Parts: sequence; C-alpha cells; structure tokens
Amino acid sequence: MAIKINTEFPAVPLPIALLIIIILSLCYANSYDGAFVFDDAEAIVNNDDIQKTPIWEIFKNDFWGTKLSHKGSHKSYRPLTILTFRMQYWIRGYLNSQDFHIVNIILHIIVCLLTLYVFNILLNNKEQNIAFYATVLFAIHPVHTEAISGVVGRAELLCVLFTWLSLIMYNQCIIANYSIGKWCNIIGCIISILIAMLCKETGITAIGICAVYDLVIINGFLPNDVLKLLISKNSHINSIIAMKLNRAFFIRMFVLCLSAIILLSLRFTVMEFSTPKFQPVDNPASFLDNCFLRILNYSYIYSINMWLLICPEWLCFDWSMGCIPLITGYDKRIFFIILFWIFLGAIVIHIFSTHGDRFLRYTIVGLALLIIPFLPASNIFFTVGFVLAERTLYIPSAGYCLLVIIGLQKLLTGTSLRNLLILFYTFLCLIFFMRSWIRSDQWRSEESLFRSALNVCPLNAKVHYNIAKNAADAGNLNLAKLEYREALHLNPKYAQAMNNLANLLKDEGKYDAAENLFKQAVTLQKDFATAWMNYGIVLSALKRYEESERSYLTALSQKPKYPDCYYNLGVLYLEQKQYQKALTAWTNATKLKVTHRRAWTNMVILLDDLGMSEQALKIANEALKYIPDYASIYFNIANILGKVGRFSEAETYFKQAISRNPTDPMFYTNLGVLYHRWNKVSEAEYMYKKALAFNPHSRSAKENLKKLQSLKRSVK
Repeated sequence: MAIKINTEFPAVPLPIALLIIIILSLCYANSYDGAFVFDDAEAIVNNDDIQKTPIWEIFKNDFWGTKLSHKGSHKSYRPLTILTFRMQYWIRGYLNSQDFHIVNIILHIIVCLLTLYVFNILLNNKEQNIAFYATVLFAIHPVHTEAISGVVGRAELLCVLFTWLSLIMYNQCIIANYSIGKWCNIIGCIISILIAMLCKETGITAIGICAVYDLVIINGFLPNDVLKLLISKNSHINSIIAMKLNRAFFIRMFVLCLSAIILLSLRFTVMEFSTPKFQPVDNPASFLDNCFLRILNYSYIYSINMWLLICPEWLCFDWSMGCIPLITGYDKRIFFIILFWIFLGAIVIHIFSTHGDRFLRYTIVGLALLIIPFLPASNIFFTVGFVLAERTLYIPSAGYCLLVIIGLQKLLTGTSLRNLLILFYTFLCLIFFMRSWIRSDQWRSEESLFRSALNVCPLNAKVHYNIAKNAADAGNLNLAKLEYREALHLNPKYAQAMNNLANLLKDEGKYDAAENLFKQAVTLQKDFATAWMNYGIVLSALKRYEESERSYLTALSQKPKYPDCYYNLGVLYLEQKQYQKALTAWTNATKLKVTHRRAWTNMVILLDDLGMSEQALKIANEALKYIPDYASIYFNIANILGKVGRFSEAETYFKQAISRNPTDPMFYTNLGVLYHRWNKVSEAEYMYKKALAFNPHSRSAKENLKKLQSLKRSVK
C-alpha cells in the first residue's frame, strides 16, 4: 500500500494565523521611540501644513508644504497623509515623534491583516495556506523598514491600506447578488482608490490590479487566450474565448477605465498640467542623451530593486549621488542586467506556454502585483526625482512574497523534500525578522541611520552631507567640515554642501573662503535663496554693503516669504544707519513669522534708541501676544520703563523676565541698577550679588556693586 505524501504547507487555524501575523509585524517595533529623521524634518517638523496652515490651504500644497503652483514644487500631492500628521499634532498639542512612529507600526499591522484577506481573494479562496505564508513573509520583509520606521513612509502605508480596501470592495461588487450591492461596492472601490491616490500617487495603480484580478481570476482569461485571439482565424475558437467574458465584466472594465481617466485628469489638473523639474543629481540616468544607455541604466536599477526584494542586506536611506554609478560603456554590471531580463523573460514564457497549471492564474496575479504598483517609479511614463527608493517597494513586495510562496508550493508538489523546504522557509523568516529588527533600530536616530549608509554607499555624497549636517548640529564642527569636504570631493557641484561648509567657515570668521563657496553655490543653483542670503551676510561682514543688499534682494526674489532674510536685511540697514528701512525689513520678518524673536527684539531696541519709547512699548506688547514666554521682550520693556522713571512697572517686568530665564546675569544686573536708582540699596546689592553668582566675571555687576558699597560706607 503506497504512503500518501503531504505536499502542502502545514495548515494554520485562522485565529492563530492572525496572532502570528500581528506578533511578527512588530519586528519594526525598535523604532517606536525614534526621533524625526531625514525627510521627516522637512515634511513634518518644518512644514507649516502640520501646525498652522488653514486646513483648506493644505489641499493647495504639495507633500512638503510648497504651493503646487511654485516652480520648485515636487508635485507630490498627498493631502490626506498630511491631514493624519495634522490630526496627531492637534491631539497632542505638539510634535511628539514617538506618537508618529507608533501610529506607523499600528498601520503596518492593519495592512498585514488586510493582506491576508486580500491574498485569499486573489487566490480565489482556494489556497489559504499560500495566503498565510505569503502574508508572514510580507509582514517581516526588511525592505519595508523605510516605509514603517520613517514617519513620511506613512504615505505608503495609507496608500496600501486603501488599495487593499478597494480590492476587497471590487470583489464584493463581483459576488453581490443585487444591482444595488454591485453599484455601491464599485463606487466604494473607486472612492477607496481616490483616497489611496490622495495618500500617495501610486494609489491609481489599484485600478490595474483590479482589472487583472477580474480578467484572470474571476473570468479565467489567460495570456494564452490572447495569443489564440490574435493568431486564430477560427470563429468558433474566438467565440468560445469571448464567452468567458460576460456583460457584467465589460461594465466593470468600463467603470474602471472611466475612473482612471477622471482620476488622472484630476491629478494633472492639480499639478496644473506641469511636471516637477529635477536636477541631474536626483536621477542621473534620466539626463543621459543616449537612449540605449538610459534603458541600460534603468534596467540595472530594476535589477537592484529585485535584488533588494530577494536579499535585503544592502539598505540605504538614500541611493542618489554616486550610490549607483552610471553605466556609460562596457561594465561587468551588464551581466546582472542580462540575468534580470532572462529571469523575468522565463516567467513570461512560462505564463504564455503553460497549460493546466494549478498555479498559473495565481502566478499572473502575483506578477501583476509586483509590476503594476512599481510602474510609477520606473521612469517609463515620467521622470521621477530619485534613483531608487525602498519605500516604493512596499506594495510590489506583496507580489514578490506571493510569487515566492507559490514557487515553494510548486516545489512541495513536485518533490518529497517537504521538511527541508519548510525548514528553508522558516530560516528565511528568521533572517528577515532579525534584519528588520536591526534595521528599524538604525532608523531611530539620524546619526545611526547616516552611519549605516556608509557601508552601502560610501561614494554617495548625500550620505557624507547628512553625516556632516548631523555632526554640525551636535557641535562636532571638525567632523562636519571634514564630511562636507568629502561630499564636495565626491560631487564638486553639490551646492547645498558648499552652502553649509561656507556657513561653518563664516562662523569661524574665515570670510574670504566662505565667500568663494557661496559664490560657487549661487552660480551652480541660481534659485538657491538660502545661499544668496548667507552670501549677503558674508558680504556685509566684509563691509561690502551694496553687494550684500543685492544678494539679500536676490534671495527674496527667489523666495518672497523668507523672514530670516528680511531680518538680516534689516541688520544690514542698521549698520548703514538706515533706520526706517531696518524697521520695515524687521516688520516684514514678523509679518511672515510672528514668532521671529530677534526681529521683534531689534525693533524694540532700535525704537528705544531713537527716543521713541511709546512706540517701542507698543511693539513690545504686540510681540508678547505671539511670544509670551520670551524673556528678552520683558527685559527690554523693563529697561524702557526704568529709563522714564516708571520703577514699579519696570520691576514687575524684570521679575517676569527672570521667571522665564532665571540664569541670565544681565537681568539681575539691570534690576539691581533699577533698585539702585530707586534708592532700594539692599535689594540692589542682592541683585548684583545674584548676577555675580551666575557670572563672577560680569564687569558691570562688579562695578555697580563697588559703587553701591562705596555709597553705603559714605552714608554711614
């Protein structure tokens, strides 16, 4: 009697399967208490849309808070993702990075649970074991770390969430028994796709996935049928194939196509029918003149994307600026391109030539899930602003995981090495879980994230730039200068690195070297407003006031809403004793940024120096509406009141300043002077001594205390 060999993956009951998926999805939990890193700063911390922009204005801006109509906009339109950030800020009252990371992890868990459901739908509810084991692989794939541990990756998470919901509703539309149910679900499907698009642009690809699912799984229409229709002249065969596609199918296809046209039209309307302008450093392959070389380099990038899915060991927060050198001639890497296309071609040939394969339809769906969501990042339809981005593989990885498990199941069916294959799968899951755990820890801080990139892309100028920026923020200026110079060595046209290195040199008083770097930066990038402003600061320090003013005005022409530039322009006018112009510049700064402390302070001091005490007090009290905890404003009000003999009021404001900054010796010294003039000798002496306790070298406190003690002796 023959022994029956089990050729299936071990079955797992649904409650246990869900529990396993939830637990394994926590492999990214290392990043739950991480900081805002890399793009998070630009998209969240420094983005006014998250904190104060009127809600309706968010729908006019791109993901980074720039007006979509602005020439520098990236045209990435994700208002619903921004609204989730805005909601978290509103609930907490401030930006807490831990909250944002925890929400991302929760969203990934929800996506993974939905993935199990969607896989069962795509597999026609006949291969539940394959659905579970593919979902497990998806839940722990290390290539997801950027999308989950980087807060801006929420765009991916939300996009996938609503893409899965659209597929679920599309399936409900197919199986619904009544017309109202069918139409409600198809409308729900299109709304979900719209929401997915408003979370991230790739949500539109859900339409293609729905179409393939309907065509292949529901109607059993295979690529081989397409060939038969094209080459067969037998009307009987054609009619048999056509019978597979019923009226309801054509209605659904019409709705999907019409929806695609409408949604794409809306998207292009929002973009004002213009595309973003990228620099060669963003995507070098797209700027190659030779069409063949462009295709060759794109193919190499595709092969690396595939390799990251197969072996996610090389993971990097940024793949630009020399990380993947261009292929411009004979190169050993061409071998990998050939290998990639042979592999992909073998799958396509298998799909077209195989008959009666139990897994054929599922293989096609897995391939569609791998390829269709990747198309927007492929440079085929339009140029993208990156070389390679791991976050774009979040949805495609679902197709890859499905194909892997289908392949393992086919091997199980054709061999007796069941235990060995299951052991291989278990080992793969263990490796993936550990890699995701380690990688998510690297995303907890910028220092660890940037350092980790050196092992993957040592020739990436942006990696060295970010290490330098992080070192400068930490006060390690020598390392910062070294890394900025390395970034410029790798990319001599890196304007941002020039600007930042020049800033460090400027702060050290090396104005000539700084001027040279700023000049190069604005020559390379004429719309670089920050560099123009910094160039103006250096020219001002060199007493070249006319050139400095031109530089500031150029910066403002490139970036009209630039409060810091207005502030520095005001400082320039102050040095030239053009007081009215200085006041106007600082007023503009405070209009653009009502919390601009230095501009408010300078206005108050200048008006007081000009003898306009009442005007100074008026401006100071206006400033307190926006910066009520800023000690310097209270201090300046107290000084003004003290000068005009309003001692009691002045005392109150000095105490307000001290309560907000109790360690500033100048506050105690000036309050001591007030008491001194007020003939409160004991209080004055106490304040001078308090000032000296915080700064024993304070000359004014020492001299005033000495005078006071001399006065006390003379009175005795």
